Amino acid sequence: MYSLKTEESKQPLRQNASDPDTCQDESSLAIQTRFFIPPHVQILLPGLILTSIISALALHTGDKITYVTPLIAAMGMGILLRNAFIIPDAYKAGIFFSMRQILRVAVALLGVRITFDKIIGLGWEGLVISLVPLVLTLFGAVGIGRVLNVAPMSALLIGTGTSICGAAAVLTTGAVARAKDEDVIVAISSITVFGTISMLAYPLIFQFGLLPLSPEQYGYWAGASIHEVAQVITAAFSGGDESGEIGIIIKLTRVAALIPVALVISMLVARGAVQPGGGAEKTGVAFPFFLLGFLGMVALNSVDFFTPKAVRWIELFDMFLLTMAMAGMGLETDFRQLLRVGFRPFFLSVFVTVLISTASLLLVLWLA
Repeated sequence: MYSLKTEESKQPLRQNASDPDTCQDESSLAIQTRFFIPPHVQILLPGLILTSIISALALHTGDKITYVTPLIAAMGMGILLRNAFIIPDAYKAGIFFSMRQILRVAVALLGVRITFDKIIGLGWEGLVISLVPLVLTLFGAVGIGRVLNVAPMSALLIGTGTSICGAAAVLTTGAVARAKDEDVIVAISSITVFGTISMLAYPLIFQFGLLPLSPEQYGYWAGASIHEVAQVITAAFSGGDESGEIGIIIKLTRVAALIPVALVISMLVARGAVQPGGGAEKTGVAFPFFLLGFLGMVALNSVDFFTPKAVRWIELFDMFLLTMAMAGMGLETDFRQLLRVGFRPFFLSVFVTVLISTASLLLVLWLA
C-alpha cells in the first residue's frame, strides 16, 4: 500500500515531463541542486521540512498545554492539516519517511533510557502481560470475524495488526499470506484510526484518574494494548518517564512476536490450513531490525558507555525525531478512511480493540 503511495507521489513529475517548458525548468533546477543534494533526497525534502516544522512547534508549545505532550501536539497538528487541507503529492514521500524510517531510528535511540536490569526487572509478569492479550486478540479476531461474516483474510490482518504492531504486522502478514491489496488497505485503515483513538484516550483516562492505575501500571497497559509503536510511545510517556520506559519494553516484546507469528502463518498457508488471499506471490518475513538497534543502545547504556551529558543530548535529539514521526503519522491519518472499511470490518476492529484493552488491563491489575 505504502509503496503505491510513494509511486503516486512521483506521478505528477512524469506527467509534467510532457510539457517542454516544465521539463526544461525541472532539468535546470535538478542540475543546479544535484551537486549539493542527491535526487533521492530531493524527493524527501518537502515532507521532511513539513514534519520538522511541526515537530519544532510541538516541542515549543506541547509542554505549555495541560495534559498535552509534544508528541500528542505533533499528532494533533498533523491530523488537523491532513483532514482540513489537501496535502500536495510532493510532500508524501517525506511524510512516509518520517513515520517509518525516522521512527525506527528514534525507537532504537530510546534504548539509551533503559538498561538490561530494567528489562529483567519486569520478570515473567511482563511477558504474560505482553503476550497473553496478543494471543487472545489474534484468535478472537479470527473467531468473531467468522460470526460477523468478515472475509477470513481481512479478519486475520486486523487481528495481527491490532495484537502485534499495527501496519507493519499487517504488511508482513499480508506478504506471507498473499493478501489482496483491498484487504491490506481495510486492515491498515481501521488499525490506524482505532490506534489513534486509543492513543488519545489513554492519557485522558490516566490523567483524570478514571482507572485505579499507578504510572507503572499505566505503562504496562499502554504497551500491551495500543496498536502502533509510535502510538504507544506517545501514550505511555504521557504518564511520565517510568511509564514510558515500561511501555516501550512491553510494546517491543509484542513487536518481537511478529517473527514467530509470521512464520507460523507462512507454514499454515503452505499446508493449506490458511487459504491464501489471492494477491501477489508470497514473500519473505521482514525482520524488524530496529529492535537490534534498540538492544544495542540498551547494552551500551547498561555498561555506562554514555556520559550523563551525552545521554541528555541523545534524549533531546530522540524526542525531536519521535515528534517528527508523530507529525508524519498525523499527516497520514485520514478519518475518512473509516468510510472505506465497511460496517463488518468496522465492528470487528471495535471488538478487537476493546478485547486487547480489557484483557491487558485485567492482567495489569492482577499482576503488575
